[in-house]
Amino acid sequence: MLSEEETIEIKKKIISQIEATFPAEQIAGARQQIEEMDSEEFEKFLEKNKILKNDEEPKNECVFCAISSGKIKSVQIAENKGAIAVLEINPISKGHLLIIAKVHEEKPQKEVASLAEKVSKLIQKKLKPKKIETSQSRLFGHEVLNLLPVYENENFNSERKHSTVEELEKVKEELTKKAEKKPKNKIEVIKEKLWLPKRIP
Repeated sequence: MLSEEETIEIKKKIISQIEATFPAEQIAGARQQIEEMDSEEFEKFLEKNKILKNDEEPKNECVFCAISSGKIKSVQIAENKGAIAVLEINPISKGHLLIIAKVHEEKPQKEVASLAEKVSKLIQKKLKPKKIETSQSRLFGHEVLNLLPVYENENFNSERKHSTVEELEKVKEELTKKAEKKPKNKIEVIKEKLWLPKRIP
């Protein structure tokens, strides 16, 4: 049985996903349906959609497990053996993302910190914020790290803006696009192709 806090948090995440992935004309109805469910109806809905496993299976799956396993759609930027980096669906700033541990464990996992370091460098290089704020939390017993690029004076209490999947995909492209090599000038090409015998004294 989910606690009231967990129900509110999961509903919030599912509504975010609905707003990001549903056709515009279906969003309001789907959102209302989720909001009006009581705890029991909501748990049945989660089980039916395989977001929460039923009692025959020993472990209930949290919303972050569902994201890391791909059951809940997300825009992924990078991953390593133990963590994934996904763009926040309701970002505070451009490039705001979550590092989610792949395994549901109580102890901190070094892969989360290592991926956060790698992705921070990527954000700094591609989006050039003043700095990157981090906030570590444990929701439903799952390790999650927030990375927030600061361009002006944003912080974790700043207003969040809803992003569509298309908008997030554009940010992903900006972050993961490789720099194009500059074409060599004609003199460099000629030098490479030109072969001269060694001068005999």
